[in-house]
Amino acid sequence: LAIQLRPTGLIYVLTELIETEQLYVEDLGLIVQGYMATMTNQGVPEDMKGKDRIVFGNIHQIYDWHKDYFLGELEKCVCDPESLAQLFIKHERRLHMYVVYCQNKPKSEHVVSEYIDTYFEDLRQQLGHRLQLNDLLIKPVQRIMKYQLLLKDFLKYYSRAGRDVEELQRAVEVMCFVPKRCNDMMNVGRLQGFELVASVSKDISVNQHSDTVRLLTLRQ
Repeated sequence: LAIQLRPTGLIYVLTELIETEQLYVEDLGLIVQGYMATMTNQGVPEDMKGKDRIVFGNIHQIYDWHKDYFLGELEKCVCDPESLAQLFIKHERRLHMYVVYCQNKPKSEHVVSEYIDTYFEDLRQQLGHRLQLNDLLIKPVQRIMKYQLLLKDFLKYYSRAGRDVEELQRAVEVMCFVPKRCNDMMNVGRLQGFELVASVSKDISVNQHSDTVRLLTLRQ
């Protein structure tokens, strides 16, 4: 039965899914074993203390799960393609760790932008990385969006093979919902960031106005 389920299209999609997952885990490793480990060992600049948690969010959790579990489960699907849909359905709640990551992403971007040409550039050169930190930190966002595209391709070939597609359709729904939630949370995070900046700007404006009033009063 497994052999009958392996037309070229299915194998192609599965291979792409697994190979890109391997590359994804490697990229996450550059962050966790590279940046995070180095910052822990060497310490961070005084003005950045506490901000490092904002930079990385829960990426260590994401890395550990993909490296220690999910990649291996995907690789098993080569011998048992029918199990692919259930793999995503079963881990719908676990995949919501991406929602947490995406909600934090705008705050992370703000901190990274402050140090991308200074501290993080020094670290990049020290680590010998080709990509900048912000290019690596966007990888989880790109990956969670990519799963639905690959699953849709898999569904197309699976359907052509005359198989029951109900479970795969459910998996596609799951992997459409999770990225949508991620996108919504990033927008919420950006809105919160905008409101914070607006609030700070308003406070500065009020303080400047108060200082001007006080100065005019003194001059009188």
